[in-house]
Amino acid sequence: MKFRTIYILFNVVVVLSFLFVFLLPFFLLGAEYSLGFWKDNWYLAAIFLLVIGALNAFFVLNWKVFSLVEKEDWSALSVHLVDLIFNKKRYTGRHVALLVNAYLLQSDVEGIARLEEELRARRPELLRRNAVLFGVTRLLRNKPDEAEAFLQPYLGARDAESREWLRFDYAFSLALQKRLGEATPYLKEGTSSRDAVLALLSAYLLGSLAAVAAPSESEREALKSLAQATREKLRKRFPGQRWNREVERAKGEIHIVVLSRLIDDAGRWLFEGA
Repeated sequence: MKFRTIYILFNVVVVLSFLFVFLLPFFLLGAEYSLGFWKDNWYLAAIFLLVIGALNAFFVLNWKVFSLVEKEDWSALSVHLVDLIFNKKRYTGRHVALLVNAYLLQSDVEGIARLEEELRARRPELLRRNAVLFGVTRLLRNKPDEAEAFLQPYLGARDAESREWLRFDYAFSLALQKRLGEATPYLKEGTSSRDAVLALLSAYLLGSLAAVAAPSESEREALKSLAQATREKLRKRFPGQRWNREVERAKGEIHIVVLSRLIDDAGRWLFEGA
């Protein structure tokens, strides 16, 4: 649905809802009571007008951003967001996340590096909040050691977005460096996630890599058992096409799209021998 259509429908629905509430006393109790009611409760109408005014102002101020996202014009969106962030100093988490996503879609790692440097110097809390996006770019460039070094300080950050994925990406960076013993606790943690895709990836890496590298037979069997239990649970929850739909839903996040090849491998493992 076009953004303009959504905007118009939003206003129509809100205004009609207000009119219904405003006129309800009139239809139920008559004009005299209705006038008295609104005379005593005029502030409710004022609050409504302030709210709808604020929401419309938000849409208007961000009209260009929404329009460029709708058109999937990532180059123009990057230029616009660079102007907002670097020139006009409008640092917001939403602007930062959108700009990183736009850069990722254009494979512009230099742009991401410039943005990271800017945030590190001026708004480190926004870098921390969006750490998963900046970390996954290092995995995309096949630099797991840099991903590990970047993500490690943010593992315990409570305000970081997608904290479970941040911890998984950290574990994955360790696994890529063949440091599976260090990755194992984070992968075990991931198998209990409510995020089905993250849980499967954690189980897949546990069963296919971490178990093989386990120092003892008992630990190896324990890891294989946990991976298999997670696999069977997910197979029951998401039979056939339901799993495909779950993956497509998850890929609404660009940092998950970066892991598409691993997700495809884990998906084949999920239904192997089913």
